[in-house]
Amino acid sequence: MSQKADIEYLTKLARMELSAEEKASLEKDLDAIIGYMDTLSKIDTDEIEPMEHVLGLSNVMRDDNPVPSYDRDTLLACAPNSEDGFYDVPLAVEQ
Repeated sequence: MSQKADIEYLTKLARMELSAEEKASLEKDLDAIIGYMDTLSKIDTDEIEPMEHVLGLSNVMRDDNPVPSYDRDTLLACAPNSEDGFYDVPLAVEQ
């Protein structure tokens, strides 16, 4: 498929209307991106070990230790309105 056909197809899917100048610019950008991908695909990566991160970092996580929570009654006392142990807030979405 040609770049022009690709652009027409993508703009139709996205329900976008582009001017001729915008389509020409997009075609030029798309050509550059595809050319770059072609260049990258020619690189021999057979001897390269896959990596998760370029800096070799590992995920640092703290221990998941339970801690006491705030007192429910104290938190509910801060609310303008509460009912049956829950916050009472205005309806945001109609049913």
